[in-house]
Amino acid sequence: MKHLMQQLLKPIGIYPLVYFRILFGLLMFCEGVGGVLIDWVQEHYVEPTIHFGYIGLEWIKPLPGYGMVYVYLLMALLGLFIMVGWHYKVVSFLFFLLFSYGFFSEKTHYLNHHYLIMLVSGLMVLLPAHRKLSWDVRRRPELETEVAPQWTLWLFRVQLLLVYFYAGVAKIQPDWLAAKSMSIWMSAKTHFYVFGPYLNTPAMIQLVVWGGVVFDFLIGFALLWPRTRMVAFWVAFCFHIFNSAVFHVGVFPYFMIAANVLFFSPEQIARWFFRREIHPKALAQQPLKQPRWQLRLGAQFFILYLSWQLLFPLRHFFIPGDVNWTEEGHRFSWRMMLRTKRGAVYYLVKDAATGQQQTVWPHNYLAKEQLRELPKHPDMIWQFAQFLKEEYRRQRMQEPEVYAISSLSLNGYPRHPIVDPNVNLAAVSYTWGAKSWVTPRPEADGWPWKKWMATEDVEKEEAR
Repeated sequence: MKHLMQQLLKPIGIYPLVYFRILFGLLMFCEGVGGVLIDWVQEHYVEPTIHFGYIGLEWIKPLPGYGMVYVYLLMALLGLFIMVGWHYKVVSFLFFLLFSYGFFSEKTHYLNHHYLIMLVSGLMVLLPAHRKLSWDVRRRPELETEVAPQWTLWLFRVQLLLVYFYAGVAKIQPDWLAAKSMSIWMSAKTHFYVFGPYLNTPAMIQLVVWGGVVFDFLIGFALLWPRTRMVAFWVAFCFHIFNSAVFHVGVFPYFMIAANVLFFSPEQIARWFFRREIHPKALAQQPLKQPRWQLRLGAQFFILYLSWQLLFPLRHFFIPGDVNWTEEGHRFSWRMMLRTKRGAVYYLVKDAATGQQQTVWPHNYLAKEQLRELPKHPDMIWQFAQFLKEEYRRQRMQEPEVYAISSLSLNGYPRHPIVDPNVNLAAVSYTWGAKSWVTPRPEADGWPWKKWMATEDVEKEEAR
C-alpha cells in the first residue's frame, strides 16, 4: 500500500490535465448549445407535462417553462469558462451541479455518455487543471505549477478502461452474439447516403458484432501498452467516428477521442499540443504545491472511487432475471446498444368501492419520447401507475386500483407482457432488486444459453 501511495503521489507533467480541461470545456459548450439548437432540450424537458425522476430522487424536478433551455445555455457558457480556466474551481463545480440536476430530473432519456460526462465533470472539480495556461494563473501567478500528482491522470485512464471493458462484458450474451439487436439497428440505417445499403449486409453486421466484442475487451489495455498505443488510438478513433456517423450519439464519440489522448505520456501531450519539452526525471524532483494531507486524501479518493466504479456495474449479476428484459441494473453499468425494445402499455383504473373501471391511455398525458420509453421500463410503468392513483384520488375516487396491460418485444422476439396485469400497482411499494410483479423473460426468446446454442430448434419454434 505504501508503494502504491508513492506512485499515486509521484509528480508528473500537468499538461494532460490542461489539455483535457480545454477540450472538455469546448465539448460541453457544444453539448449545451447543440442540445438547444436541435430542440433536444425542448423535447425532453419543455414539452412533457409529467417527468420521470429516478426512484428516491423524484423531488428533483426540471424548471418549468423554458427554464431548462436557460440551464443548458448557462452550462454552455460555463463550458467556455472551464476551457479558458476562469475561476475554474467555482465554475467547474457549478457545471457539475447543473449537469447533475439535468441528468437526475428526467430519466426518460438516460444515456451512458450523459452519466460519464456527469462523473467526469465531478472529477474535474477535484483536479488542478487550472494551474497552467489559464486565466486563474494570470490573475494569481502563485497558482502556476508544472506538475500534478500521478493519480490525477490515472483516474481518467482507469475510468475509461472500465467503460470500455464493461461494455465488452455486457456483450457476452446470446442476443448480442446472435446479432439480434444489431440486425434491427442496421436495418434502420439503409437509407444513409452512399454507405447505407452496405450496413445491413450479413458481413457488416457480423463485423460490428464480433468486432465490438474484441474492441471493447482489448482497446483499453492496448491504449495502456506503449507498443500498441498509437495503433489502438487510431482504431478507437475510427470506431468512434463510425458510431458518430451511423448512430448519431452527440458529442460522445468526440469526448471519447479527446479522452483517449490521455493514455499518451505527459511529455507527448506537452510536445504535440503545447510545443513544450518536459523531462520526467526533472519533473519528478519538483514539489507538489498542495499540502501533504490534500495529496493523500486525493490518492485515497482515487482508490475508493475506482473501487466503486469497478463493483457497481456488476450488480445485475446478483439480481435474478435477464437485465435486458427487467432493466434491473442496466443503468450506470456501461451496457450500450444491447437491446431494442418495442412495446405498448395502457392502464385499467378500477374503483374498489363501486367496481367501476376506466381505460387510461398514456398518450393523453405523456410526450412522444416518454411514450416510446414507458413500455420498456418496469420502474416507469410503476411510476405512471402511482401518478394515476393520485390523479384519480384528486377526482374523488376513494380507492383507485391501477393495472398495467403491457406487451413488449425484445430484440425482435414475439411480444409478451412485461408487467403482471393482475397486480394492482397502486398498492405495490417499489423495492430494489427483483420484483414479483415484473414477468420473467420468456424462454421462448432463446434464453438461456442452452436454447440459444440450439439455433435450428429456435428458428423452427419461431417459424411455428
